[in-house]
Amino acid sequence: MYNVTILDRKTLENRIWLLCKGNLKEYLKELKNDFYKFSIQRKIVKNQYLDTLVSTIKQGDPIPMITLTFQSNDLDTNVGSIMSIDMDNVEILDGLQRTFRLWAHHILINEFAKSDEKQIVPFTKQLKEQYPELFDTGVLSLNKIKSLYSLDGSFEAIETAYTSFEIYFVVWINLTPKQIIHKMLLLNAGQRSVSKTHQFELLFLYIWEDLAKHTVIKLYREKDQLANQVKSGKRNVGEYMFTSIIVGLRSFLENKPLRVTIDDLDFDEYQSELTSGEVDETIFSAEFIMSFLDKLKEIDEVVVEKNGDEGKKWFVKDTTLSGVLAAMGSYGGVKSNMSIYELQTITDRVFNKLKEKIETVGLDINGFTEQYNTLSSRSVNIGNFIRKVTMDYILNLLNGNGMTWEDSFSKNIKKQQ
Repeated sequence: MYNVTILDRKTLENRIWLLCKGNLKEYLKELKNDFYKFSIQRKIVKNQYLDTLVSTIKQGDPIPMITLTFQSNDLDTNVGSIMSIDMDNVEILDGLQRTFRLWAHHILINEFAKSDEKQIVPFTKQLKEQYPELFDTGVLSLNKIKSLYSLDGSFEAIETAYTSFEIYFVVWINLTPKQIIHKMLLLNAGQRSVSKTHQFELLFLYIWEDLAKHTVIKLYREKDQLANQVKSGKRNVGEYMFTSIIVGLRSFLENKPLRVTIDDLDFDEYQSELTSGEVDETIFSAEFIMSFLDKLKEIDEVVVEKNGDEGKKWFVKDTTLSGVLAAMGSYGGVKSNMSIYELQTITDRVFNKLKEKIETVGLDINGFTEQYNTLSSRSVNIGNFIRKVTMDYILNLLNGNGMTWEDSFSKNIKKQQ
């Protein structure tokens, strides 16, 4: 348990905001083993400025507050009281990069104090075997450890500074998963290292755990090691990029091919969009999405059966998925005010229809590739153009109109002129 002193408190409906302070060394000691693997957080990134944090602590200078969240109904949260937090149930909303660097040096010093090996090179090798993440992230290295060790009393000075340093926290109690996502977006606003793709993922990650547990689909995020491989089509059937799936689903619901974009994100505007947008966000339930993904995999299986590796490459692209699914939504007549039952009925019908068309008529992906290769000399926005071409082709396929890829490309090129 980690003890913090409550300095201020606000009650906001069913959630509580606390301003607290606690001891740095105790904070680092009580962190759970996988604190840096919170699904909605970014991976640990290289940052020379953040690597000076230990020097800042040694000087006694304050550092920015860290934001934590956990669920609890039975704690004493009165101002001035000591609150004991079970850190196994805590997630870091803001301050992960700072915490990881401070924790890395805490581990370094503790392990060195316990080790019988006092020669830096063999000790570092042992530490790397036990804590590879400290070195994989670049936070520690042999040269950095040598540099610290070469300074007389440096390890002891860090230990002393950690022991006496007070760190300040904002602690949120009883946030819903969706509110956690909102806080993440707000706290990350303006940080250049947060990609648009990652911000987009955050909007929908409140369903992530359910998807990971209950669906046969495998979704990859930008920070996953195999992400680039999956994007390139070196994948199994049913493996996609998470954002491509979300964009595809939105394209289906809104009957138009969309792309990943979070431009000039504003929290108040985002809240407004959630309540007054074209598509009711209540349809984004884990149950509906899992059913949707099962159907999508059935299409994927047929595409790959008919087209082999080329099908794997084609059907994983976000341009393909948004175009195909926008066509299906348009063909099915999906509307924003439909009930879940109506939406599910249409989804089943349209997916079965497209599956039948691919089995009997095919997709002629070679024809698509031939036309695609002619675009290099044309002045078009390739991504937007391919989404529209794909939607046009699939919509005509569903309607039984027999459009070729050449027809679709030519038609949409004329619209650009």
